[in-house]
Amino acid sequence: MDEASLRERIRRLVFAAPALSEALTSGNFKSVFKGRGMDFESLREYEATDDALRMDWNATARFGRPYVKTYKDDRDLTLYLVVDESPSMEFGAGRTKRETAALAASLLAYACSLNGVRVGALFFGGAAEMDGRAPAAGRGAARALMERLASGPARPEPGAQRGSDIGAALSAASAVLKRRSLVLVVSDFSASGYALPLALLARRNDVAAVRVHDRLDSAPPASGFALRAADAESGAHRLVVPRSAAYRESRGRAAKAARLEWLVALSASKVPYLEMDSTTDPVEALVAFFGRRRGA
Repeated sequence: MDEASLRERIRRLVFAAPALSEALTSGNFKSVFKGRGMDFESLREYEATDDALRMDWNATARFGRPYVKTYKDDRDLTLYLVVDESPSMEFGAGRTKRETAALAASLLAYACSLNGVRVGALFFGGAAEMDGRAPAAGRGAARALMERLASGPARPEPGAQRGSDIGAALSAASAVLKRRSLVLVVSDFSASGYALPLALLARRNDVAAVRVHDRLDSAPPASGFALRAADAESGAHRLVVPRSAAYRESRGRAAKAARLEWLVALSASKVPYLEMDSTTDPVEALVAFFGRRRGA
C-alpha cells in the first residue's frame, strides 16, 4: 500500500469512528471515558455494568436494593498513543505492520476526539530518537495526528540504526503524562526489556497494548537464494538462506519467545491486549475490544 492509498483509507475511517466512540463509553473502558470525577452527584440503583467499588452500602441497607454513588464527570481526559515506527514494522505479507498500526491508531484517535478527549502521541524507532505530539482536543487535532500516522517517519541517514527501544518510549510517556490517561501502545514488541517500564506506566494510567504481527515474522518465504540481510532492530548483518530448515526453525522460535515475553509482561502489569495482523479489520477488532464488558 503506497502512502496515498494509506492516507485515503485513514480518512475513510472517520465514518466508522462513531461505532468505536460508542463502544468506548459502554464497554470495559467505560469508567475512563465517563470521567473520574470525585465530586458526589447522586445515588441510583446498581446496574450490571457498574463498578462494585462505588456501591453505597448505607443506601443499599436502607432501601433493600443495591445502590451506587455517581460523581460529576472530569472531562479533562487524554488518550496517548505510543507508536512503534522501527524498521521491523516496515514489512508484511499484504499491508505492512506500520500500516496496520497507523489504521488502528488513527481510528482510535478520531473516535476519542468525538468524545471530547484530548489526543497526543509519542512515535519511537524512527529517524529521530522520539517524536512527541502534545495532547490536544478537537477533530482538527485528531486529523493532524492521522496525517502524521499516514506519512510515517522521516527517512534515516544512511547507515543509521533505528532499533525500537520500547522501554525508553514507555518511560518517556510516564514522564509526560501528569494526570491519569488512557495509553495505547502499538508495536510488534520485537525488542525486549520493557516489562518494568510497562508496569510503572500501568500503575498510574489505563494502559492497553496492541501487538501488530505478520506471518512472515515466523515463516519467511522459502527462497532458495542466500541473502545478505540486516537485523531490523540491531542493524547487524548476516548471511541467511531462507529455505534452510535451521534458519526457519530459529525464526519460529524467536517469534514465539518474543510473544511469550510480551504476554508475561502484560500479565504482570494487568494490561489488556489485542493482536492484529495484515488481515485484521481494524474497525471490527477495536470495536470488539473496547466494547467488551468486564468479565466477558
